Formats: sequence, C-alpha cells, structure tokens
Amino acid sequence: MTAERNLKRPKTKPAQGRRAATDDLCQTLSISTAPNALAERIKELNCLYGISNLFENQDVSLPWIMQRAVELIPAAWQFPENACARIRLDGQEYTTRNFKTTQWHQNTKIILNGQHVGDIDVYYCKIPQRCDASPFLEEEEHLLRAIGERLSKVLWLKRSEEALRESEERYRVLTEQVDEGVALVQDNRFCYVNPAFCKLFHVSMAEDLLNRRVTNLRAGNTAEIVKSYRSVGGDKVGARIEEVIQFSRSGRVAWIQVCHSPIAFRGRPALLSTFKDITEIKEQQMAAQRMADLLDSENRVLRSSLKERYRLGDILGRSAAMQGVYELILKAAATDASVAIFGESGSGKELVAHAVHNHGARKKHRFVAVNCGAVQESLFEREFFGHRKGAFSGAHADAPGYLDMADGGTLFLDEVGDLTVGMQAKLLRAIEGGGYRALGSTETKSADLRIISASNTPLENRVNSGHMRSDFFYRVQVIQIQLPPLRQRKQDIPLLVEHFLRRIKMPAGMDRVPGPIMDTLMEYEWPGNVRELRNVLQRFVTLGHLEFLSPQKLSNSLPLPVEMDLRSATQQLERSLISKALHRTGGNRTKAAKLLGISRRALFRKLPPA
Repeated sequence: MTAERNLKRPKTKPAQGRRAATDDLCQTLSISTAPNALAERIKELNCLYGISNLFENQDVSLPWIMQRAVELIPAAWQFPENACARIRLDGQEYTTRNFKTTQWHQNTKIILNGQHVGDIDVYYCKIPQRCDASPFLEEEEHLLRAIGERLSKVLWLKRSEEALRESEERYRVLTEQVDEGVALVQDNRFCYVNPAFCKLFHVSMAEDLLNRRVTNLRAGNTAEIVKSYRSVGGDKVGARIEEVIQFSRSGRVAWIQVCHSPIAFRGRPALLSTFKDITEIKEQQMAAQRMADLLDSENRVLRSSLKERYRLGDILGRSAAMQGVYELILKAAATDASVAIFGESGSGKELVAHAVHNHGARKKHRFVAVNCGAVQESLFEREFFGHRKGAFSGAHADAPGYLDMADGGTLFLDEVGDLTVGMQAKLLRAIEGGGYRALGSTETKSADLRIISASNTPLENRVNSGHMRSDFFYRVQVIQIQLPPLRQRKQDIPLLVEHFLRRIKMPAGMDRVPGPIMDTLMEYEWPGNVRELRNVLQRFVTLGHLEFLSPQKLSNSLPLPVEMDLRSATQQLERSLISKALHRTGGNRTKAAKLLGISRRALFRKLPPA
C-alpha cells in the first residue's frame, strides 16, 4: 500500500519528512481515495485560477471577493471534506461555513507593500482515520503561500481600483464646480464633459457627446469642437499643447484658450483638455495694446519735438503759430477722426496731412492723395471705386480705385470743395458703411480708411452757397487745423531759407544769403507762401538776383552785391534794421533798442551823426 502511494505522489527531500510521515500514518487509505500528483496539481491550479477570476467581476466589493476566495481554498487540500479556511484582513474575518479551529492548522501571511495586512488559516476539522501525524502535505504549504501572494495582488488591484474611483469621483465633483470647460477623450471618443464645456459649446446635455467620436458630433457647436481638437488629431499627442483659438459667433469674434494634456486613464492613453473663454481678456489686451501703441507713437513724437521744436516731420517753424499747429497734428494723429486742413495755397497743407498719417496708427499703410479738382464727375466711380475687366471699352484688366488703394490707410482729398454735390453723395455712402461696387462688379465692398481733406477756403461758405452737402461737411470736418500764412510767421523765414538752400546747389563762393537779400525776403508779404519762397530762392541761386513773380509793389529785382565786402555789408544791414525798428516804434529809441535786442546806449553808438 505504501509503495503504491509513493508511486502516485512526488517524492520529497529527506530533510522534509512531512510527506513520508503522512504516508506511514495513513496506511489504511485505499488506492481509490489516495490523491495522485496530477489530481493534486489540477486542484491547486483550479484554486488559484478561481481566485484570480474573482477580480474579473465588474463592480464587486473586496469583502465579496474575500468570501468567495475563502470558500475555494478547502477544495484544493488533500482531504477537502474535513478542511475549513479563514481569511483575516483589516480586522474582518471571512470563513467557510464549517469553520472551526483545531490542532491541525496551517497559516500564511498576506503581505502588501512590505507590510503584514492579513492571514490565511486552513484547519482540518478532524484528522482522517488512522492518521496520527499532521495530514498536511508540503505542496499544500507552497499552495497556501501562493494563495497569499495571489490575494495580496488582488488586494492591491482592488484598492488601486477603489482609489482610482474615489479620485475620479472627486475630480468629477471638482470639474462640475469650475468655470472652465473640461473634457476627457479616449480612442477619439468623449468619455466625460463637464457642465462648463456644455455651456461653452452650447451642448444641451453631456450625454449627447458621451461615447461619440470627436469628428462625428451631432450636438452643440460641432464645428468649434472639431476645430479645438484639430491640432491634436483626436487624442494622439505626446506632449502638452496650449493654444488660443479664434471663433466667429453672431458677428462677434470670440477667443477660447485650449490646453490638451496626454494622460493614462484606466491603463490606456487618453487626452484631458480644458477650455476657457478669454474673449473679454483678449479684447482688453487688444484695447490696451492699441492704446499703448498710440501713446508710444505720441510719446516718441513729443520726445522728438522737445529736441527739435523747430520741425515736425517735413514741416518747419519755430513760431508760436506753428507750435500750435504741431500740437493739433499730434492730437489728431492719436485718434482716427477725420481731419480738415485749411490754409492758403502753398502753405503746406499736404505736408500736414502726411504728418498726421505718419504719426498715427495707420502709418504702416498707404497714404493716397487725390486732387479733387482734377476728377471729372463722369469718371468719379471709376476713379474712386475702380473697375473690373470688360466694364467698358478699353477695360482690359481689373483696376483698383482710390478707396481700394487707401484701405487700412489714409485718403487725402486735396481741395475737397471742388467735389460736386453728386460726387459727395456717392463718396459719403461709401465711407459711411453703405459700401461701394467697382464698375462691372456686383460685389459690395467696404474700405477701412481715414479721411483727411484740405481746402484753401472755409467749407462753411461752400455749404451756405449750396455747393456742399451738410452731412458731407460734418463727416469730413471733425478736427480742424488752420495753417497760418507765411506773412504771419516771418520769424520762420530764415529757418525755411536755410532748409531750402541745403537742397539747392549753391554757386561757388556763396554759402549763405547776404544780409540785404534776407532783409528783402523778410519784408515781402509772400502771397504764394512757402511754395513761393522756395521758387524765389531757386531763381535767386540760378539767376543771381531776386525776382518776385507777383503784383506786389516792390522792386522786382535786387542785384546780388558780389563785390561788396563783409564790413560794408554788415554796416548796411545794421542801418537798414535800425531804420525799420525806428519806423515801427514811431521814433521811440528805447523801444527800438528793445526790439533790436540791444541796449539804448549801443543803439546811440550805431546811429549816424545828425
């Protein structure tokens, strides 16, 4: 009998005689009841497999798993009808129905993360007949340790699952309270969206998006949602991505800040995304940036003007009248309002228009100047609105109009009073938002431009006489800049003369205007203003004498004193200036000396003897 049992069971080492002692004490067992090695192994595997399968059940608790596990243990032992088991874990006990403690006992510890967290006990309620020694086999000790290790893994997985569930629940509660939209995408399908996400993209219920593919949605602003995920291609990203996406909603621009973060969700890659409406912040930033740009431009101009108060751009003048013009130019440039410039012919109205444009926010765009007096009414639409190919005979290609060319920049209407009432009506509609159409086109366009107009006569006179529409008058004349004529700022003449002579090739041996010539220039009334001064200087350098082409009652020419020495010229100039000063002060020598900037005693020394 002993020999037969030894053939059916694995042999053990001599030092481990527990199996041999059992065989000697259980000699009365029949061959049919003695377990063989294969049957024992199958029972062990069934036990371990059964315990592992318990975790595969969805949404089961840890106590449920432990109770089923303890019920699987006795069947794997040599005498299952007499075996019972107990699992102690976290102060709880899970036992078989027939459990009781006896002297025939096996134990192993449940170790989790290096800590003793529980025990597994196996008892025989009674020892089999004729077995006076321990009935437990060495293989059963190994099996018990394996069960302990398996339950330790089940315990770790279950606790991890519960921790993950608790974490998900806490995160869900948190995300439902925040103002930012939150979405979880896995396998390119929505797993979760919070209420803020639904509100942001006008989704009525979160269930409308769950388990739907990002690219195949049927709820909310689907185009915006798809655009938000375009940069990540669903949920396949390797690193965090942040971007600001611009949308158009009901004619208004909106900005959404999107952040995509790759995470692991339930053991597989997923994408956690947040969405924040930053439209208000973006608009404030843009407004602040525009204001900062304007202030920076104005500050640069002011700093420059403090260094060179005699000029602003190409405009020259130290006089108080010109300083006032500079201030108006800077204030007009800081806004986008229409500007009307008034001044006599040749006073520099176009230079002022350029200065307003170059110191404003539109300086990077075009400055388009139009001579309104040269525009025929029959060609007005063609000139201002442009035309398309084939619109009329000779229109071989598309051509832009003045409004197209000035889009984003400035349209300068020189001598705006010369526009007819009909042309004013058409232009007013185009710039007031009604739009315009190019000849031969059915497309209505609009232009974003600033209007600067110029006139040598007050526009109020044109309105009173019926030659200008009042609505057009109020549209083009928001800020007025009045340029003083040159005769009212004669102290700027030396500065202008020096400026123009630097641009003219001077004759050899002449590097400046002689005193008498300058004296004549100062006395002249300049009906042609700065333009006439430039032309007079050009003729003076070319011909060698002054020549005024105007009906002024002055000498038409003054020969250039080539042979006069410096001392004589200086004395002649002093006498001329003293004579003028006395004439202006009515012969009062004290006032004349003050006007000349010298003392009264110095004036007496320079006066010729009586």
